[in-house]
Amino acid sequence: MSSIKLLIYGLFSEQGALLAVFTDQPLWQRLSLFLGGHLLASALFSLLLGIWFPQRFTASRRMLLTLFFSFNFFVPALGAIGTLLILLYFIRYYTDEERPEFGQVPLPPFLPESAAVAGGMGEGGAWSRLRLHNLPRGERLKALLSVGTLGGGNAGRLLQHATGDRDDEIRLLAFNLCERQEQKIQQAITTAMDELQAAETQEAKRSICRNLAFSYWEMVYSALAQHDLRDFFVDQAARYAAQAQEYGCVDPSLYTLLARIYLFRRDYLHAYESIEAALAAGGDRLKVVPYQAELAFYRRDFAAVRRLLQEDPAIRFKPGIGPVAQFWGGR
Repeated sequence: MSSIKLLIYGLFSEQGALLAVFTDQPLWQRLSLFLGGHLLASALFSLLLGIWFPQRFTASRRMLLTLFFSFNFFVPALGAIGTLLILLYFIRYYTDEERPEFGQVPLPPFLPESAAVAGGMGEGGAWSRLRLHNLPRGERLKALLSVGTLGGGNAGRLLQHATGDRDDEIRLLAFNLCERQEQKIQQAITTAMDELQAAETQEAKRSICRNLAFSYWEMVYSALAQHDLRDFFVDQAARYAAQAQEYGCVDPSLYTLLARIYLFRRDYLHAYESIEAALAAGGDRLKVVPYQAELAFYRRDFAAVRRLLQEDPAIRFKPGIGPVAQFWGGR
């Protein structure tokens, strides 16, 4: 039945129901004629609105028909007028064409969690794209290239994860990016070693040994060294950090590096001493709070863990340590 026929039959049924009220017939006959005509009109108007209602609501069409029927039936006359107004609205403004502004929503830019400038997206955005194998290869390659520009421990782990991808291009690009990062650090180490051999003053040797310690640790921090090779780089970082101290280096960041090395080796006593030395040398207390909290955790001093992580209000928003601080803070 077409929409025009439904409209005409509905209007005539509603008109007949209203006219039946003003006839000279007995009350029960007028009431029966009114209810029958009004019931038929309400059903016809409900079907009419159901035809013109947007198709995205087809899953709940039965509920919509019930709603329209109740509206028309329990609001005599005025319900029919409201139905006509709604019908005119859908005829005038509703079309089956897809609105272009909602047809495609571009992916939002991913921002890095740290202060470093990211190459298009942060670690979270890159990770979410790399692990979705059904994404187009081009999107996943862009994510992988963005990871390659970030640097740091999380980026290194993402690259290591991508080296096991089932897509050959993704896997080869990840190996290439890992190799580039490794070559960059190795080149810095080689240059520093040459400079150390040519250095004559104690001040120059102190600075070069310090740089070597951080360079070797970067190989570990960036997850570019695995297993026995990682232990070798840790040993080299500790060795050159000790040499820098022998040459008179009193640097809070170097003491902090030693604390991280000792934590890696599970030498908690020397890690504690290195943290205290960093603070005594004028180091920023908030930078060593995570390591102090880690030591307190190993001592099973959970109250100290909670207290230390609450000293820095901004630690809850930092990558890596943020979720840990939120857990211990109870928020």
